[in-house]
Order: sequence, then C-alpha cells, then structure tokens
Amino acid sequence: MARIGKHELWQISSALALASLLGATIAVALGWPGWAAGLFAGTTLAWACVALAGFLATGLSAHSVPEPANQSASPAPNPKLAELNELVEAIGDPVIAVSPEGVVVLANTHASDMLGLAGPLAGRHVEEVVTKAELLDRISRGRRGQKWRGSVRLPTPGGVKVCDVSIVPLSTETRAGVVATLRDITELDGALQLKTDFVANASHELRTPIAAIKGAAETLTLAIDDEPMRTKLVGMIEAHVNRLEDMVSDLLDLSKLESEAMAIDAKPINLQDLAAELSQLLYELCQRRKVELGFDIDPSVETICTDKRLLVLIVKNLLENAAKFTAEGTTVNVSIVKVPDTDSCRIRVTDHGPGIPLSQQQRIFERFYQVDPARTGSQRGTGLGLAIVKHAVRLLGGEIDVESVWDRGTTMVVTLPSVTAF
Repeated sequence: MARIGKHELWQISSALALASLLGATIAVALGWPGWAAGLFAGTTLAWACVALAGFLATGLSAHSVPEPANQSASPAPNPKLAELNELVEAIGDPVIAVSPEGVVVLANTHASDMLGLAGPLAGRHVEEVVTKAELLDRISRGRRGQKWRGSVRLPTPGGVKVCDVSIVPLSTETRAGVVATLRDITELDGALQLKTDFVANASHELRTPIAAIKGAAETLTLAIDDEPMRTKLVGMIEAHVNRLEDMVSDLLDLSKLESEAMAIDAKPINLQDLAAELSQLLYELCQRRKVELGFDIDPSVETICTDKRLLVLIVKNLLENAAKFTAEGTTVNVSIVKVPDTDSCRIRVTDHGPGIPLSQQQRIFERFYQVDPARTGSQRGTGLGLAIVKHAVRLLGGEIDVESVWDRGTTMVVTLPSVTAF
C-alpha cells in the first residue's frame, strides 16, 4: 500500500473541507433541517483543521533538514573504526576497552575466549563480562584514573590461569575510559614456583647432612679415649659425605638433562652386558638389603641402538629405587621386551615394596618429592632419581608410567620408541 505524505494529506483534507462546505450551502438553500446543515458545517470545520495542520507540517519541514530516503538504512561504515578493530583483533593477548560509564566499547576474540563468553563483548557492561572481583575492582579504579599492573588468578573454561594484567586509564579525570590487557603467564608462574620450591628443597637437603657432619666432627674431638664412639662418628660422617656426593652428582645429571643442548649419542648396546654392569654397580646395596636382581631380556631386543648414558641413568635409578624400597629377601625383576608391531622396547622394573598411593603417583617425578617418609624409614634417597629418569626418558622420546598397588609393590614402565634391534 502506497504511503501518503504530508503534502498529499493536507491537499486531500482541503478538498474534503470544500466539499463539506458546499454541502452545507446546498442544505441551507434547499431549506433542509437544521441538524443536516449543522452536520455539514461541523465536517467542514474538522477537515479544515486537518488541512491546516498538514500545511503547517509541510511548511516547517521544507525549512528543516530533509528526511533520509530510507530510515532503516544503516550508517556508512567508519574506515578508521574498522581499522582499529582489526588492529586490536591482531593482538595476541586479550584486550578490553571500557568507557567511563563501565560499558565495553572494544574487545577482541582472545578476551571472549579467556572469559568464556560467546559473541562480541562490546555494548555489554563490564560487570556482565568480568566476574573476578579483584580484576573488576582494578578496572573500576582505572575508571577513576588509577594505573595498575600485576598478576591475577583468573578462572577460565580451561581452568585457573595466572594473568599479567595491565590497567591503563585514558585520562587522569575522575571518570575515565580504561584499557585492560591480559597476558597468560600460567606456565611462567609454574616454572618460577618450581624454581622456588627447588631452591628451598635443595637448601634443606644439603643442610641436613652438613649439620650431621658438623655435629659428628665436634663430638669426635671430645671422644679421644672412646674408640667405639669415634668409629661410629667416623662412619656417620662418611655416610653423610656419600649422601652429599650422590646429591651433587644427581643435581649435575639433572642439570645436564634439563639442558636442551644435550646431544643424543645413539650406539649399539648389548643389554646382557648392561645388566651385568648394573648388577656389579648395585652389588653392595643389594647385599646389604638381601635383595636379588632378576633380568628377563627378550632375545629380539638383546642389542639395541640408543644413548647409553641416558639408558644407564634410567635403569640404574629405577633399580636403586626398587632395591631400596622392596621387602628384604625379595627379588627386583627387570623385564625388557619388544613392543609388538613397532621398533620400540618396553622396560618394566617391579619391586615388592610398600607401593605408592594413587594420589601421589604423579608427584613422584617431582624433584625432592618423597612418598610418606615415615614408611620409607632409613631407605631415604636424594629425591632426584625419578626426576632424572623422567627427563632422560623425555630426551629419548619415550614415555614413563607407574603401576602400583598399596602394600603390594610398584612397577615402573618405560617405553623407548624408535629403538633399532640388531
């Protein structure tokens, strides 16, 4: 249906008013009843008012800004705003710009992803977008002109992340817009925490034998005529010196393994010869604990090509752990087989010790971590053995897993890929 404009409306109304006036004149001339003449007169007055209103509206609009041809047409795009959106979207970190009123005016996809919100954030109030009270408070302070930078633990769909947050107000006014940028530093924060824990643990582990050596040395000077006591103290000093030596050796091994520059020197290795070498190396420990080592090596992998230094570190540390914690008078079993349909081999080291609780099975690969010292008793190592094993396995491109039943024993499983059998 065609739309009637203001101009056409007042013209039609004028015509109808004239027609009504003509009708009233005829009614009076012919002597019609008064009500008929009054009806025509009232109609004439109504249409005349409508025509006048239409004329005035048309006249005023003629002196004003013309109406757009299409009211529903969207405004022309702003090329500078589009360019700014592209620039913000290209930034690899989440960015959120908030107006002085607290409305998000600009945000990139990274911000939506980190906050776990679907769709664009622009146009929404910042309190709908940010749920972390600490971050919301910092943005609110930024809108009052306060600049800030620090770390915030932010819950996200992928878990809690540690973010380096920068809040920059766009002016020094008490009501200011603000730009917030967030950078995910979860991995860096974890690495720093590991470093802090490592230094603390290493200091403790080094201080313990040093204090014991110092105490034994001081007592030794007083036990001049007590030969049995002197012998005991000398033995104590020797034991703690050996522990320090082992710890320093393990720390050096771990430092080398954590270095990405360590090269792999793969050569053919006869596993039967390696088993004999390790048996000799661990002979004293096994004798002291009345433990035997049993090797079962599949003939198809009797000789493999890999890095001997790393392989020795892996098997030696696994055997030392097993020999220390297995029940006295038992056998630590070592099985080496070829993984079917692959060039990989699988090493299984099984003991009959107290086992490892399920809740601690992934933590045993942390540096200096000890499983329930009350249960391990005097069989205490440096706490670095399994960390060394984990890094050595990783350098060889393999995997390590643990199978353990509490009070029944533990089996450490190492799979080394791309091992060539001869």
